[in-house]
Amino acid sequence: MRHFSGLTDSDLKTFFKYYPAEFNRDTERETLGLALGAALYTPGSRVDFAQKIVSGDYSSGAFSGLTTLIVCLEDAVADTELEQAEQNVIGEFKKLAKANTQQLAAGPALFLRIRTPEQLEKLIKQAGHALSVLTGIVFPKCLPATLPLFFEALDRASEAAGRGLYALPLLETKEVLYSESREQTLAELHGIMKSEAYRVLTVRVGATDFSSLYGLRRPAERTIYDVHIIRDCLTSILNRFNRAEDGFTVSGPVYEHFSGGERLWLSSKPEQTLWEEVQLDVLNGFKGKTCIHPSQISIVNAGHIVSLETFEDAKLILNQSGKRNGVLQSPKRNKMNEVKPHLSWAKKIAAQAEVYGVLNENYQQIDVLNHIRANQLSNQY
Repeated sequence: MRHFSGLTDSDLKTFFKYYPAEFNRDTERETLGLALGAALYTPGSRVDFAQKIVSGDYSSGAFSGLTTLIVCLEDAVADTELEQAEQNVIGEFKKLAKANTQQLAAGPALFLRIRTPEQLEKLIKQAGHALSVLTGIVFPKCLPATLPLFFEALDRASEAAGRGLYALPLLETKEVLYSESREQTLAELHGIMKSEAYRVLTVRVGATDFSSLYGLRRPAERTIYDVHIIRDCLTSILNRFNRAEDGFTVSGPVYEHFSGGERLWLSSKPEQTLWEEVQLDVLNGFKGKTCIHPSQISIVNAGHIVSLETFEDAKLILNQSGKRNGVLQSPKRNKMNEVKPHLSWAKKIAAQAEVYGVLNENYQQIDVLNHIRANQLSNQY
């Protein structure tokens, strides 16, 4: 897989000085966690997701650029439909397990969001080795009391799959949101995840669940950062889990609005707001984002492309690390680069640049996004 795979060679040459690198589910953990990008949710009740993966439908058209697909058996499935959805997921996994290895390697990487450790145990018994089509399991509503149970179930799922499956813990409960319990809960969760860090692919956050605890819902024209009670909680999560020495990747929260089919994305308030929110996500340290509609994929991924100026600053700092300290003049002669204070930032930028690419001079992220969206719209008509 590779980000922006829908672009032609000519497009890549036009926009990128350094192309996005290829990756797959066996790529090193920290790189893979960063590479997940826009993670699209689909209900476990969807009957055709195996065929869409094998046929390449999830890699073209409206889904162009998708590298991460999460099949959901939790909030996306009604309680009354759960048994049927579980059987559907098992059947679809078994179909994928019989597919050509190259077809699966072409992506997207597949994940399963479960409800409880007990549900995963049930799926292990019924799906068995078919779980090998997965890259990891999303653990919902994680708490210090339940997270170890999820990891124990993950052990058995990995054994059945014949490969190590990653954990994607999801923070979305009142114990994380409410101020009187937040710091203690996050500290305990952090301690558990640190002991299991080698198999925690990303830490995810549930802003919709957080909002529901206060009866809040943001309108299409507002980012999650405008909802201050949620913003404060997100800040605490980043403060605990995004420390450079820990090596965790924290993924941004879902934006639940999407456009109703406008021809030009700039005329769509939901897409404008999502673009703004992605900029704020990356600025604050989130990487990647949960998505609920194909139109969000290109917006999220384009927001992670690295500018040439940013890359050159990072490269200068990395090249001078270990050789000298102090202040360096930036290549553009417009900012101060300090080797020690900016080193961890430079390492993160280099990793992001490898996965999402580096723009040519005089190009911006929005130029790539506009080109992708124009191609998608022209293919619709």
